Amino acid sequence: MPEPNRSRLYLLALLLVNLLAGCREVDRITVQVNGVDAQVEVAATPDSRQLGLMYRQQLGDDEGLLMIFAEPKEVSLWMLNTPLPLDVGFFDQQGVLRSVLPMQPDGGERLYHSPPGTLYALEMKQGWFERNALQPGASLRLPYAITGE
Repeated sequence: MPEPNRSRLYLLALLLVNLLAGCREVDRITVQVNGVDAQVEVAATPDSRQLGLMYRQQLGDDEGLLMIFAEPKEVSLWMLNTPLPLDVGFFDQQGVLRSVLPMQPDGGERLYHSPPGTLYALEMKQGWFERNALQPGASLRLPYAITGE
């Protein structure tokens, strides 16, 4: 990836972290996938991505977690200490959904691998992608404050 794009991604991640750090009452943002709203927490640091949705006992039908990586790459996720079945959608740097995988609670025994070039991983309550007819090719839209649009 050319250096200006990498710098832009780092700046966007830092902007997002700073934006969320300043919010005391709001701990979720709204993203859209093909116009379908999802209320998500954001994990843009290695520590927050590692914690993910661990220890959650419940999750609303349209709630989840958006992981943002510093650069596009193949990523691996697990279900360590995560008692809820989830689906994860992997998106490339253009925000295009490349694949969706179901993830079952298993104590972290299995790794779930993304396609190469993943920049975003959207973890949602299992069935969310299917219920909303979201398949590979769908588009992720982030709030203005994140994308700079």
